[in-house]
Amino acid sequence: MAKRSVSIYDIAQLAGVSTATVSNVLNNKGSYSQKTKELVDRIAREQGYVANFAAKSLREASTKTVALITPDVSNDFFSTLVLSVEGLLRAAGYASYICNTANDPERETAYVIDLLSKQVDGLVFIGGTARMTIEANVDIPVVHIDHTGTSGMAREVFVGNDLPLLGHDMTKTLFDRGCKRVALASVSASLYRTAEHDQAAGYYSYLQEHGIVLDKNLVLEGPHKQTSLLEAEQLVTDCLACGFQFDGVVALGDRVALGVVNALKAHGIDVGTDVRVIGMDDSIYSRISSPAISTVNRHTDEMAKRGVEALLSMLRGESPAETRIIIGHEVVERATTLGASYPI
Repeated sequence: MAKRSVSIYDIAQLAGVSTATVSNVLNNKGSYSQKTKELVDRIAREQGYVANFAAKSLREASTKTVALITPDVSNDFFSTLVLSVEGLLRAAGYASYICNTANDPERETAYVIDLLSKQVDGLVFIGGTARMTIEANVDIPVVHIDHTGTSGMAREVFVGNDLPLLGHDMTKTLFDRGCKRVALASVSASLYRTAEHDQAAGYYSYLQEHGIVLDKNLVLEGPHKQTSLLEAEQLVTDCLACGFQFDGVVALGDRVALGVVNALKAHGIDVGTDVRVIGMDDSIYSRISSPAISTVNRHTDEMAKRGVEALLSMLRGESPAETRIIIGHEVVERATTLGASYPI
């Protein structure tokens, strides 16, 4: 049996206020105290309340709007995807809400509830890992692009790379170039949660497959308290100060890789010869670095195209041909792995 939708009467009862007060708070009208607003908003979020006009299982009309939800719009990889998706949706006649969650799952959930109340036709999650369940009778299509979470909606399509294979190939590239001790650099504090960091799982699997013992001193992880570039610089500087030796670095992101390169150069280490480095995303950071950074092209244009195609198909009432679409990746070697043989 389907779960009954939460109503303003339920919220009023839980909050100990009148339904009129709840309606005023949810519709931003009338007078009420800040304390009452915070209480009603909190209970509405906890109960998964969605305004009735947006929670109909049979929608009366399209608003021609889609919400794009991303954890960090300043991230070059995410912003590239957002711009591509927004452009493709605009060409198809849809306007986009762009929402930045700052990697906060509660903020993400609050955004979704608010967007559903605005009757968006679909949701596109771009990057991130949040998993949520909206307890409401809502049936709109959802597309996840490089997003490993779930929305709890009935219709979902996932589009992205094979991330464990991507991490595996990054690691393989360094060992194929003669590296013996390869470090892993990430700015995420939850690095060992491989369900959320599948590229790291690829690094671990490569070591295991080749009988290489993992040296946890070479797993350089940071809490993301400053920009990823500066944090990566500090991680490498601290590692070198402790006397740990490595001749390769798998950096989970091009900004991370740039920080690694900067720190190595500051210590007089020849990047590309003494220590080889590979980043990820084939962003502008990999090109502006000196030496130029080897990286992975994740084919964001194809991700955006396939994701929007899946969304538009579901908006037409069609069942998606695939619910999990894997986009290929390509290792792009430059000076940080090729060294002197890289063409200038």
